[in-house]
Amino acid sequence: MSDLVAPAALPDPAPTPADGAPRTARAVVLAAWVLGISAIVVYALTTPRIGADSLFLFVDASVALVYGAVAGVLLTRRQHPVAWLLAVAAIGGGMAAFGGAYRGAEAVWGWPSLPWVVSWFSWAWVPGTIALFIVVPWLMRDRALGPWSRVGLALGVVTTLALTVQRMVFPMSDPRVLLGVVVVLGLITAAAVAWRAQHEPVVRDRVALGWLTLGVAVMALSFVPLLWYAIPPWTMAVLHLVCQVLFSGAILVVVLRQQLWGIDLAVSRALVAGILAVLLVGAYVVAVLGVQEAVGDTQTSQVAAAVVVVLAAPFLRQWAGRRVGSLVYGEALEPHRAVSAMGAGFASDDERALLDVLVAQLASSMRLQSVALTSGGATVASYGVPSSNVLELPVVHRGQEIGVLVVTAPPGEWLGARTVKAVEDLSDLLAAGLALTLALREADAARERLTNARLQERKVIRRELHDGLGPWLAGLRLGMQGVRNAVRPDPDLAESLLDSLSGELDQRIADVRTLSHSLLPPAIEQLGLAAALQELAARWEQTGMRVRLRCAPLPTLSAPVAAAAYAIVSESVTNATKHSGVDTCAVTVEVDHGVLRVECTDDGAGLAPGAREGVGLRAMAERASELGGEVVVGTHGTRGTRVSALIPLEPAGVTAGGVA
Repeated sequence: MSDLVAPAALPDPAPTPADGAPRTARAVVLAAWVLGISAIVVYALTTPRIGADSLFLFVDASVALVYGAVAGVLLTRRQHPVAWLLAVAAIGGGMAAFGGAYRGAEAVWGWPSLPWVVSWFSWAWVPGTIALFIVVPWLMRDRALGPWSRVGLALGVVTTLALTVQRMVFPMSDPRVLLGVVVVLGLITAAAVAWRAQHEPVVRDRVALGWLTLGVAVMALSFVPLLWYAIPPWTMAVLHLVCQVLFSGAILVVVLRQQLWGIDLAVSRALVAGILAVLLVGAYVVAVLGVQEAVGDTQTSQVAAAVVVVLAAPFLRQWAGRRVGSLVYGEALEPHRAVSAMGAGFASDDERALLDVLVAQLASSMRLQSVALTSGGATVASYGVPSSNVLELPVVHRGQEIGVLVVTAPPGEWLGARTVKAVEDLSDLLAAGLALTLALREADAARERLTNARLQERKVIRRELHDGLGPWLAGLRLGMQGVRNAVRPDPDLAESLLDSLSGELDQRIADVRTLSHSLLPPAIEQLGLAAALQELAARWEQTGMRVRLRCAPLPTLSAPVAAAAYAIVSESVTNATKHSGVDTCAVTVEVDHGVLRVECTDDGAGLAPGAREGVGLRAMAERASELGGEVVVGTHGTRGTRVSALIPLEPAGVTAGGVA
């Protein structure tokens, strides 16, 4: 299966004539690759023995192939000096490699003697290769150069031109003075890039500049063998090849991650891994040749070198493979590490910060630019700031989609199929965390609704006590004082006052009983919901409000369900009495597919246009919502009102059993 996954959305990569040079880019790639590949083929067919020159020829050919591709990518999108310098390095490396191979073709195949072509091997690589590490790093930025940076750039340009002229015009002269300057300037350039890396606010950009620092430093040190002849010259070739892994990759990473010069390009992670693997194989081959060159031509030494290489190869291959995989894929190759790290997030002391911990760990493990987790259209947790190449994955818990995971790769990357598969596997942990968080939030919401309902009931009780029972008790006290004053001078008046107070006391007793019944009538606990509703209808009948009750046979109901249904019926009848303008309403209670349906209708005045929801309607809605149900208020007939409530018989967190 291909390891390439195209991004969900990419900006149009087609450059404008003012920005890129696609034809020139193709010409550069073609020229560099033809020279590099031709050099390798010709040299392999004409040179029976591999020696020190072979290592340098292979390095020059790899420069042509690697930097030809990088220069082609950049030139297609932007004609920047860095892109042109990479093109010079690529074509110069190809010319040097072909010049080295041409000598063998002259001797073996009788090709025409062309000294100027053969001379390429000694000087053609100089301008591009030297400029790579003492000129290019100063230009790897999107803002203007500072004074010291301009000085460093000028010294790099002058030194590169001076060494090129010396190698072309005076090939037999001693270049060690200029090479010493090159090494010093290279180390100064590496220090400048390192300083930039230390002051870069974005972590990923610091890492990219860190790789560029290492590449510049290794490239500069690789020229030390040309200054100190005691060091075998083949070490320079090995270090140069290592630099092709570090330096070319670092340039692409810096350009694409920071989107320098407006270049917005995505490269597959699988492609990056493949290129690094090929370069590592090349480095391994050159290392083998270098060891053989170092130990001499004797058969014993050649056998000893082969044994060392064979023993070291498996360890080095595994080590390099793990490093490349970790650099490109993060922990996608070893998802158990990511699982362990994300699983530790469930041990957090703050459950409500769980999702933030999980998405941050996912982004870190998979080397993602950003991760966002959404549910119900709202973002519940996020990490990083997305730019482009958005990938959306469903978050499924127990067969139900509860959210969407939105991830983005760092600028300049596509997510390969391997990374996507790892993210999909890890999304199960996110699903568990999201389900837990949603349950906690629902519990918080239910607790808040319950608190509001209790507060509303307390307000009702307070109002009844303050506005009803309290003033009446004050009046009772005044009445008793009147009886006391009249008992001796006018016994008949005192007796009349006592009769009036007795009747008033009976009424207040009935009011208190009605209030207690509206909160939780004893009939619900003793006889069940149906009997309690019949008692409610009988009490309203005494006031002149006729309630036509139709209650189907009910199963055993939990106390919360029965109490909520009773409260909704009681409030609905009260509203019909106050606002409908009629003296009759109908109440229906039945069970339908595991849901208790309660309905109260009247043929009265209906809902007034623009009427605001009152306290009673909100209380009914909150009671139903606490149990996972709902209340709907609408029109009945031509102008009446319908209040319909649906309440699950087995709401979450409520045990069955209680009242019928």
